[in-house]
Amino acid sequence: MKHTLILGALLLAPSMSLAQMAPEVARCAVMRGMNIDAAAIGLPTTGADIATADYMTEPVEYCQLTGAIDPVDPSAPDINFQINLPYEWNQKGLQFGGGGYNGALVTGLEVARFNPDDGPTPLMRGYVTWGSDSGHQSPSPLGGQFLMNDEALRNFGGEQIKKSHDVTMAVIAAFYDGAEPDYVYFQGNSQGGHEGMIATQRWPDDYDGAIVVHPANSFVALQLSGMRAAQAFYQPGAYISPADVELLNGAALDACDMLDGAADGLISDTVGCASAFDVQSIRCEDGMASEGACLGDAQIAALDVINTPTPTPMLQGGAQGFGGWPIYLAGDLYGLWGMGFSPEVTNPPSPVANFGLAVLGDPLLRYAILQDPDANTMEFSVEGNEARIKEVSNLIDAVSDDLTPFVEGGGKILLTHGTTDFAISYRNTVDWFERVSAHHGADATHDFMRFWLVPGFGHGSGAFQMRWNSLEALENWVENGVAPENMVMTDAAEGTAGRSRPMCEYPGFAMLNEGATDLDSASSYSCVMP
Repeated sequence: MKHTLILGALLLAPSMSLAQMAPEVARCAVMRGMNIDAAAIGLPTTGADIATADYMTEPVEYCQLTGAIDPVDPSAPDINFQINLPYEWNQKGLQFGGGGYNGALVTGLEVARFNPDDGPTPLMRGYVTWGSDSGHQSPSPLGGQFLMNDEALRNFGGEQIKKSHDVTMAVIAAFYDGAEPDYVYFQGNSQGGHEGMIATQRWPDDYDGAIVVHPANSFVALQLSGMRAAQAFYQPGAYISPADVELLNGAALDACDMLDGAADGLISDTVGCASAFDVQSIRCEDGMASEGACLGDAQIAALDVINTPTPTPMLQGGAQGFGGWPIYLAGDLYGLWGMGFSPEVTNPPSPVANFGLAVLGDPLLRYAILQDPDANTMEFSVEGNEARIKEVSNLIDAVSDDLTPFVEGGGKILLTHGTTDFAISYRNTVDWFERVSAHHGADATHDFMRFWLVPGFGHGSGAFQMRWNSLEALENWVENGVAPENMVMTDAAEGTAGRSRPMCEYPGFAMLNEGATDLDSASSYSCVMP
């Protein structure tokens, strides 16, 4: 793909004592004070500046830059960024996505998410890497006050991705004597996965591939569904205690764990489990809850709400709903963070003590939709707020099923989602993938995107904490035309670390081979269709 640069917009600060520095140190130091003119950035800004330029020797020799992209609105926050420039460059760039509501600087120094922890970072492999704070600083990953500023909202909604990309391309040209990357990739999970989908859908010419993990791409629908679920679980008698969580988990595992032939604490056959497990099997006979022993009718009614889609016909692209969280999949969804420790509601909802999905939904509804810091979001109603909901969805969401420009440029996507994700339902990703497949055709979609569901994988945690060489797989596909086939993932969870499973493309799942006895080896399983 072509990565357009505007070289004439670069102005270097005058050197001071550069002649006294070692050449490699001076090469980095001269970057300090650089100004990138607004004309070099593809969306409105008032330019960008490099504030620091530090010569580093660990883990490799590189120049670490930090700086800020200045807003058009003087009351809007800057977009803070970090760019890492290796001296032995592999002619590639990798942009890192953020998490939650962002608000903290993404440094680009870590391994690609859910790649092997002991492997080299992209920077160590020669990548230019970069990330940003998405256009605001927040003391909490769930802080949302910035959403009341229109430019900050647009930056969070995706504009910061383009702006920081273009600044990085200009910096690369300055540091590497006018060169540009041969390949540019994006990687992210959760909000970062959402950002990867924004990048490939809105600016397809800028990227050659993306690694997208449990994306929050239907961001507005996600927060609406979370608040709907919270409102259901705070009805009288509906609270699910930690003991009830264990009851539900145990019942689901008893019904579904062996559907794939292996008693391994993982539910691989999600389709079969939908039929095999019935929550009514743990209902109290009189409908009155008995903590840890059986569920009451009010609790089951709340579970029915979370298990069904949230209608969202007003959102970007006319998306009709956000898929619910399957109650028959034991794992993180009903972990203590998700359900909370307390049946008492607060305004605003507080993490851990109260329902986690309300905590996630509150900032968007309070600050972006209602634009009222004092609003009680536990009383939120879609009715009367449809116009603003649609407006915010158009700014933030990334739900298009037409990826033609990205595909025509040779772009590839590696997409994964865990089945026990408590923060973002895997059904949302399944829905998007199926819509893309319907639009492009199944065979054509398989030529540019691969999608794997991961049993037992939550939102980074879970019974199976996947690790796999996604960046190498993406490189091999984009650069060498070798598609990712027969991929294997390993588990990093405490107590089961090192076991492996085949990565089965959706809708397939791993079935234990007849006669196999080693439940911890991927070679003991084969991918089958439900």
